[in-house]
Amino acid sequence: MNDEKGKIRAKLLEMRRGLSSKDIEEASAAIFQSMLQLDVVKDAEHILIYSNFDNEVKTAEMTGWLLYQKKNVYLPLVEGREMFAADIKTTLELSDFGVAQPKWENAKIISPEKLDLIIVPGVAFDKQKNRIGFGMGYYDAFLAKTKAYRLALAYDFQMLDSIPAQPHDQKMDSIMTQEQQWV
Repeated sequence: MNDEKGKIRAKLLEMRRGLSSKDIEEASAAIFQSMLQLDVVKDAEHILIYSNFDNEVKTAEMTGWLLYQKKNVYLPLVEGREMFAADIKTTLELSDFGVAQPKWENAKIISPEKLDLIIVPGVAFDKQKNRIGFGMGYYDAFLAKTKAYRLALAYDFQMLDSIPAQPHDQKMDSIMTQEQQWV
């Protein structure tokens, strides 16, 4: 199964890396506009959002809008083998993976149970709301600790009919692409 996940991951990462800046901008803008309509986004107070890299759906505009709406916004912070939710309003640095994250020394960590909404990245998703990430397990372990709503952002081509899932894999509550939302 892991071999199958690895093949899916490699194929979709190659496709994602082949996206033009225009494709990324247009899809990200469409997803952002759709997100603005969601009650789960409007009603959330404590939101964990990822900092995009490697041609993921862009989140900077969303993050700015959430902060403007006076939401409490957090970024993933990986320390050792664990992921934490840390307040975005601090000094940021690049992680070992090349992702912007709060500096560990200054980080204000929030308990996963206090989050209302988690905006989740991924490499592949299916219509049963399963997710394939980069294979490190950070998000699955973190999501297992919270009841927060899980909203994944993806490009249309990242939605597959079915992907292999294991018992520890965490399902999404909904997945939004530039064309539609799976709830």
